[in-house]
Amino acid sequence: MPSNVFPASPKGHRDPRIVARKMTLLQAPHMKPLTEFARRIADERKADVPLFDPASGGVNAKVLLLQESPGPASPPTRAGSGLVSLDNDDQTAVNGFTALAEAGLSRQACLNWNVVPWHLKGHTPTPAELRAAVPYLVELLRILKDLKVVVVLGTPAGTGWNLSGRGYGLKVFNAPHPSPQSINRDRAARWPQLVDAFRQAAAAIA
Repeated sequence: MPSNVFPASPKGHRDPRIVARKMTLLQAPHMKPLTEFARRIADERKADVPLFDPASGGVNAKVLLLQESPGPASPPTRAGSGLVSLDNDDQTAVNGFTALAEAGLSRQACLNWNVVPWHLKGHTPTPAELRAAVPYLVELLRILKDLKVVVVLGTPAGTGWNLSGRGYGLKVFNAPHPSPQSINRDRAARWPQLVDAFRQAAAAIA
C-alpha cells in the first residue's frame, strides 16, 4: 500500500491530493470487497453510505474501530471526503487520530466503521435504525477474517454491538466516543479511557 495515503498529522483530507490517491485504491485487493459491500448497502438502503478508508488494514484488519454513524465530514460533498476516516476534517477524526497515535496502535491494523453505516443527518441512531443495521454489521464481521479486536466507541455503538450477538470469539474494549461533545464532557477521565482502549487493542494483537 502506498505510504503517502497515511498523513503524518490530522485533517489530512484538507489536501485533495490525499483523497484522490485514496480513491485510486478503492479496488485494491485489501479494499475491493469492502467497497462493494458499502456500495451495496447504499443501494439497498437508498441512502448515503461513506466508503471504507484505504488507509487501513482493509479486509486484513485485526482491529475494528466501531462508532455510531457517519459524521458530517464523511459524505462526498465539497466539505466531505466520502470516506469513514481518521483523516477527515473534523474534531472527532482529530481525536481518534491523536488517541490512536498516543496508544501506539497502527492504522494499518485497523478499520474504521459505523454500526449504522448510512448518514443520519445529525441525529443519534434510533433503536429501529440500530436494529436495521445489525445484519450489515454481522456481514462485515464475516468479511474481516483476520479480525481479533473490536473497540466500541460510545453508547449507541455499544447498543448496536450488543444487538449483533456480540460473540464471534473477539476481544471487545469499550471507550467513549471520540467526538468533542463526548470527550470534553470530562476530558480528564474520558481521554485516558479512549487512549487506554486503543492501547489494550494494540497489546491484544501484538
